[in-house]
Amino acid sequence: MANLNESASDHFIIKEFLLKIFSNKHFYVLSLLACLSVAFMINRFSRTVYEVNSIIGPVDFGRNSMLAGSNDLFGGFGAFGESRNLENDMTSLNSFSLVALTLNHLDLEVGYFRERNKIFGKKQQIYPDAPVKVSLDKSHVQPINAKFYISVIDENTFRLTMSEEDIRLYNYVDNKIVSEGNSFKMNTIYKFNETISNPRFKFSVSLNKEAFEANQKEDDYIYFEFYHLDELTSQYLRNLKIEPVNVKSSLIKIYFQGENLDLTIDFLNLYLQAYLNDNLSKKNKIAINTINFIESQISEISDSLIISESKLKDYRSANQVTDLSYQGQQALEQMTLVETERSTLQVQERYYNYILDYFNKNKDMAGLAPPSVANVVDPIMNQLVLDLLALNAQRSSILSNNAEKNLFLGQIENKIKLQKQAIIENVTNNLNTLILAKNELNYRAEKLSNEIAKLPRTELNMVSMQRKFNLSDAIYTFLLEKRAESAITMASNYPDYEILEPARKISRTIVSPKTMTNLILAILFAMVLPTVIIIFKSFFNEKVSSVFEVQQFSGRPVMGIIYSNLYKTETVVPDYPGSSIAESFRNLRSNLFMRLKSEPVKVVLITSAQPQDGKSFISFNLAASIAAVGYKTIILDCDLRRPTLHKKMKNGNEIGLSNYMADHTSEKDIINDTFVPNLSFIPAGPLMPNPSELMQSGNLDELIKFLKNKYDYIILDATPTGIVADAILLVKYATQILVVCRNKYTRKDLLNEVLDLFDNNKIQNVDVVFNDLNLKKSRYGRYDNYYKKEK
Repeated sequence: MANLNESASDHFIIKEFLLKIFSNKHFYVLSLLACLSVAFMINRFSRTVYEVNSIIGPVDFGRNSMLAGSNDLFGGFGAFGESRNLENDMTSLNSFSLVALTLNHLDLEVGYFRERNKIFGKKQQIYPDAPVKVSLDKSHVQPINAKFYISVIDENTFRLTMSEEDIRLYNYVDNKIVSEGNSFKMNTIYKFNETISNPRFKFSVSLNKEAFEANQKEDDYIYFEFYHLDELTSQYLRNLKIEPVNVKSSLIKIYFQGENLDLTIDFLNLYLQAYLNDNLSKKNKIAINTINFIESQISEISDSLIISESKLKDYRSANQVTDLSYQGQQALEQMTLVETERSTLQVQERYYNYILDYFNKNKDMAGLAPPSVANVVDPIMNQLVLDLLALNAQRSSILSNNAEKNLFLGQIENKIKLQKQAIIENVTNNLNTLILAKNELNYRAEKLSNEIAKLPRTELNMVSMQRKFNLSDAIYTFLLEKRAESAITMASNYPDYEILEPARKISRTIVSPKTMTNLILAILFAMVLPTVIIIFKSFFNEKVSSVFEVQQFSGRPVMGIIYSNLYKTETVVPDYPGSSIAESFRNLRSNLFMRLKSEPVKVVLITSAQPQDGKSFISFNLAASIAAVGYKTIILDCDLRRPTLHKKMKNGNEIGLSNYMADHTSEKDIINDTFVPNLSFIPAGPLMPNPSELMQSGNLDELIKFLKNKYDYIILDATPTGIVADAILLVKYATQILVVCRNKYTRKDLLNEVLDLFDNNKIQNVDVVFNDLNLKKSRYGRYDNYYKKEK
């Protein structure tokens, strides 16, 4: 049962809240119109921001057998064919340097705009066909973000106007701001294609006649402005968003936002192409370094080979010697093997010395050639160099994003330093090993030289020349093979990613303004704002504002509701018996009859929490309503401090209740008939200095006893209980107490104190009457026309 009551109470709270909202429907309508107007203005006049996207994915090398095996042609390149690290690739895609390169290719250091000559007119970037073309002199300072308005006069001349404060002057060559806080105004006519020079700028303007005639409108203003390259790059970089297609996918989706759709699409597609080209160039860098290293070695060996070949040819021709003897041939073959091994060691020694020299002269390790170029078959050394190149690539990727303060940069720098130390130690050990191997080969070569020395002089000389030629030819052939392998590898290289879905117009989305979202938000805000105001207003409102509110904090039902008095008289029951307010008094009368049906004589005390709550108004009209059904009724004006009932009764106040208590005036002398049948009236009488003391002494006991014998209903119009004590002294006579509260006037705390006062004194026969409720704002407002108009 308790749960049922709680449920009903909650339902009633919601219903009351909805009624309160409905009573403020005009506020909601105005809020809705205002919010929808704001949403329309936002949708109509805010700049349109587009978002395009593109998808890139790793290249499947298995699709092409040539690509699958190309990376294995040259030892040491295999590490760069490993599976990609998706996070690293997404980080490298977000590259400051690549964005700057793309902007440079698109020639966006100058922006061209069209501005409508309307209130709230939108500016639109003109791309790709601008009506004019500005050529900058980058050796001269230029004002950035300053608007140069251009008005074409004819095919040869134009007017250039500009008025800006706090201009920054920028040097494109040095990429820095040279001056700030400059002011400049100009309004000058110039010729197209002539140099416009000023201490603050220097450029020329050419006319694109076809684009100008195709796009120019009468109310258009064309202007251009120059940009700081780094600031423009940062702005474009912020508009990039990179994320995987899904958690398990190796595909990457790149989003880019911009206000010009064509420019947005072109930038994203060109940016991704620049990324793929950069990726390919990094893969080709090792092959290029290898080829450069081999070229430097070939130039030396080539000269030696030509000289050896020429000498051998001349010697054979001069001495008529074509072939060696068997003994000479055997000695030459053995010596050739020794020399080949020694040449291999020499190439390796050159490579090791090349590494030490490279470390001393270079900080960037990107140009370091791998060990395989020198035929160094050392897996440890090969892995050390490849790891160093990988670390250097990570370092370059971080620096390319302008992340000099990146937390991982210091860690990578330390790893590179340790890796270089490990390589230097390995190179030093290998050089020591090479020295021992060379000593052994030198010993064998010396022994073979002694055997060759026993040959005839002519054959001996030819063996020496043939040996030098074979050695140079072997080294030259080895280097040519390595160069060809590097060239094949570079030619067959392919970027690690390919563009699967380029940015297209058909797949674009509008990020801002979101028309439907703005309209929905406007409607929601239009509903929420008045609701919040109503809630806050109710929370901070100190005065009673609804019947439900009174019932909530008083813990008792309201006996009667009196509607607002819309007439110019307070005697509404006798004067306008068919009105809604008269009907509300009849409802109060009926409830009172039900409450007091067991009482033979009913004494009703009417009081309030504060003055002006309408207790005297209710006292008279309730008495008139009771008298109208034939009950003999009398009303006493017990407010001996500020009496008002005599005015409503159109009676004098010379003799009344105060005379009875003070001078013992007879009952018949103070009772007056009224213009309402069956209704009598006792006025308050002259003001007294001590009414509470007279009431306390029981002076009214005999009067009340007398009236009970003569009347059916006695109405006591008392003073406000919250102000003076008179009303409390009259409680002992009352069979029913009515506390009047007035809508939007009676303070909640005062009313609550009065009700608590009765409760604390265990006075149970207390009910509340709610006065001055606007019928149209009540739950019966729709039936307002039911009541006929009084004539």
